[in-house]
Amino acid sequence: MGQGTKTIFPQLVAETLGLDESEVEIAPQDTAYVPDSGPTVASRTAMVVGGLLIKAARRLRDEVEGATGGSFRDTAVEYATDHGTTRIDQQYEPYPGGTPFDDATYTGDAYPAFGWAACVARVDVDLDTGEVHVREVVAADDIGRVIHPVLAEGQVEGGTLQAVGYATIEEIKLRDGRYLNDRLATYIIPTALDAPRISTILVESPFSGAPHGAKGVGELPMDVGAPAVVAAIADATGVWITDLPATPERILGAMAERPDVAGLRPAESAPARELIS
Repeated sequence: MGQGTKTIFPQLVAETLGLDESEVEIAPQDTAYVPDSGPTVASRTAMVVGGLLIKAARRLRDEVEGATGGSFRDTAVEYATDHGTTRIDQQYEPYPGGTPFDDATYTGDAYPAFGWAACVARVDVDLDTGEVHVREVVAADDIGRVIHPVLAEGQVEGGTLQAVGYATIEEIKLRDGRYLNDRLATYIIPTALDAPRISTILVESPFSGAPHGAKGVGELPMDVGAPAVVAAIADATGVWITDLPATPERILGAMAERPDVAGLRPAESAPARELIS
């Protein structure tokens, strides 16, 4: 749980019932009360659970308005006074269309909806030291209907910065099966000082199978940032780094293996250009 869930769930229910968000209370999650339903992946939160909440809220609204003849907002208290607590259960049902996925043959549609992303990175590479500075990133992500623009942009920015770290400095080191850098004092991640300028473009292509058209956003920005940075490094140096992170040692080593680029100096090399991944 997280990623803005406690903000968007009441928002979706409030929109459906015609209420203010402050009038919707979300129960705290507790694994003591619910069975294990697996990890939060593949759009299961905003798209799947959000859709279930909307369907349940619609059923509740229809029940109240059908009994009172007025709007839910105006008659909900009256209905609750007369009928007490009303519980609506909504169970997930597979989305229509598509080919069922077969685990044995790995064929069919594994997921009902897919997001798409593109990323442009501008980097500076010191050809003497191999140091990389990511200066600017533009990230475009198709996440279906945008429920909360500020939170969605924040997720894209956070995922993009993670991708920058993945591309340039983050590396798990092992010796005899043991982690050598198993804490944030030794496993280096980007800080605000390392963050490039990030421009976020949210592309709305609603998923027709969900009542609110939302798709996932959590994992998507992480997928394209690192390839974009590596492509920009290749444009600046003439060499491709195939093992991440693209450390100065790996960049200089790759350049040393290429006689045609090993002797380049910044004045002789074209400036790093924007590369699309």
